[in-house]
Amino acid sequence: MHAGHYLQSLLAYWWPFCRIMAVFSLAPMFSHKAISVRVRILLALALTLVLGAALPTPPTLDPLSLAGMLATIEQIAMGLLLGLALLLVFTVFTLIGDVVSTQLGLSMAVFNDPMNGVSSASIIYQLYFILLALLFFAIDGHLVTVSIIYQSFVYWPIGSGLFYDGLQTIAWSMAWVISAALLIALPIVFCMTLVQFCFGLLNRISPAMNLFSLGFPMAILAGLSLIYLTLPNLAEAYLHLTRDLLDKIGVLLRSGGHV
Repeated sequence: MHAGHYLQSLLAYWWPFCRIMAVFSLAPMFSHKAISVRVRILLALALTLVLGAALPTPPTLDPLSLAGMLATIEQIAMGLLLGLALLLVFTVFTLIGDVVSTQLGLSMAVFNDPMNGVSSASIIYQLYFILLALLFFAIDGHLVTVSIIYQSFVYWPIGSGLFYDGLQTIAWSMAWVISAALLIALPIVFCMTLVQFCFGLLNRISPAMNLFSLGFPMAILAGLSLIYLTLPNLAEAYLHLTRDLLDKIGVLLRSGGHV
């Protein structure tokens, strides 16, 4: 009987650890390759021990039974959903960096980026990523992530299963990512299209002029000037997208139907 009691006590920490570890595998900054897997596991263990006593009491399930295995898979799936939702704002600026790099003619200006888990990344995105990382910690994004993890156990307790409304919220958020990236990058895209149209018109007026030696440097200078003019609005756009993201995560959590 004492062995079973100890086992249930360990399970009260095992299932939260699975969900927290799944969140850390996708959440921004926590999933950064600069944080090794060992450090990530230690962070998840520490957070599990801190939150363990405050979490709702988990159901009594045999960990080796089918219901116990399904509960473990449920925690991993829920953690991945939350991590993916938290990653959406950074995904927006990933798309913006790629679009702006293409417009500036710097789409080939990439370098190996194993730190972010990709083979290569554009120079423009690295600029946005550094600013986003500073903004993330400036608004205590790491504490917001911990708060969301705790609220997920309150609204979506262990053993409650997955719900269609939450999955639908994540699916609709993909369209939200594309539309948000388009709206933020639209001023730069429009201005760069206008610059390229002017050089194309100049080429038709004066075919003898060598626009390859003149147009590309001017386009890059114009693009860098536009980035410089739009960077002051980056913080406001990031905060606005973060508020929308938190609203969507609230819908995702409330779909569990528990308070």
